[in-house]
Amino acid sequence: MDNNYIAGEDSQIWHKISGTPAANVFISIFNAIQEGIEIVDQSGWVQYINPAFTAITGLKEEDRIGKNIFDVVPNGPLVKVLKTGTPIFGEKMEMKDAGIDIIANTAPIYVNSIMVGAVVVFLDVTEIKKLNNLVQESKNKIKVLHHKLSKVATAEYEFDDIVGFSYSIKQSLEIARRAAATESTILLTGESGTGKELFAHSLHNASMRSNSPFIKVNCAAIPENLLESEFFGYEKGAFTGAARQKLGRFELAHGGTIFLDEIGDMPLNLQAILLRVLEQGEVVRVGGTEPIYVDVRVISSTNRNLKKLVEERKFREDLFYRVNVVNIEIPPLRQRQEDTLALADHILRQTSRKLGKKVRGFSDQARLSLQNYSWPGNVREMRNCIERAVIMTEKEILSERELLSSLSGAPGNVFDYQEPVSLAVMEKEMIRLALERYGKTVEGKKKAAKVLEISLRALYNKINKYNLQ
Repeated sequence: MDNNYIAGEDSQIWHKISGTPAANVFISIFNAIQEGIEIVDQSGWVQYINPAFTAITGLKEEDRIGKNIFDVVPNGPLVKVLKTGTPIFGEKMEMKDAGIDIIANTAPIYVNSIMVGAVVVFLDVTEIKKLNNLVQESKNKIKVLHHKLSKVATAEYEFDDIVGFSYSIKQSLEIARRAAATESTILLTGESGTGKELFAHSLHNASMRSNSPFIKVNCAAIPENLLESEFFGYEKGAFTGAARQKLGRFELAHGGTIFLDEIGDMPLNLQAILLRVLEQGEVVRVGGTEPIYVDVRVISSTNRNLKKLVEERKFREDLFYRVNVVNIEIPPLRQRQEDTLALADHILRQTSRKLGKKVRGFSDQARLSLQNYSWPGNVREMRNCIERAVIMTEKEILSERELLSSLSGAPGNVFDYQEPVSLAVMEKEMIRLALERYGKTVEGKKKAAKVLEISLRALYNKINKYNLQ
């Protein structure tokens, strides 16, 4: 475009405007404004830039004044407004000659209803954009970390997963359901393998904290010299090997539940620190000085007699009362024998699905063995026994022999009961074993009757009675 055009009619209008006292006032105002301002005439010739324009873009007056915007920024907002006469607000764009990103508001300038030019007011958002990118990057990292945490810090079970119809297990479940709705600390007691962790998961999922982390700490599995740093985290450089800051389990459980499994094995020095955390709701990282607030619900478990440990001065009395606000005792399996078969069927269904097998039940003899075995290892022993049997079998029905061979440290045969059983049960089992050893042919039954010291006729009657055909 011809540079001489600046001496045309539009230029004369601008000279007239710029010479007025009012224009001088506006120029003073524009010079004080922190946003960049650029004014062009109707033909696109740049008439004015303010100091903020130079500060933001790094472009001086000689880089802009006297230049035509159609040549300098042919696709910019000023060109669009000059062509359409329509204001443009909040347009994001990149000033390539300045290397910055801006948000611009652009409007036409009218004098006596005649458009004599346009003005753009813009803000540098380069730093804001960088900060936004950093914030977004941080949010993405937090989202990924939260997702990873949720994968390893989620309670898996609910109360409906606890199988049992006996009075003792129903009583424990009733107490647990009521306690779940509170914020009280809970102590789960019972022999190893009774399902204390299952109760802990269920308590969390039935609480108001169910959507927050569930963090488990096995106090018996972590070396004593690492327990404090595992519980409360550590600062960078707190000790040799602490190359970076690490959050402790209490911080990870913030807003949710921390499950202290086997709390009876916690060393005394750590018990004192734990007591302060429970009372004050604050932790201090190893090597740190600033207390960190944590909102955590505590559920503990033990297979030991904490009262006896208190008497032996191996467990702090004040901590015992702090963690034992609500006590839920999980009964051993031998005390709820009426639940044994239902529990075994439940475990078999779960195990078969998990292993992709089509084992659908137990033989009658296997069910009787399940019922009469004392299960010293409780539910955990039963689960392990059934899983081993399912892995080894190629049948759809588990036999007594397959089941017994899977029992770790089980009695040599099914008659080595650890709990009394009826004479009828013993009689049936002896007849079954004799038939299994000598066979169900006539000759086999004769040998069985002789060993059992009963007549062949009596044997046939008992075979019919116990449905052992």
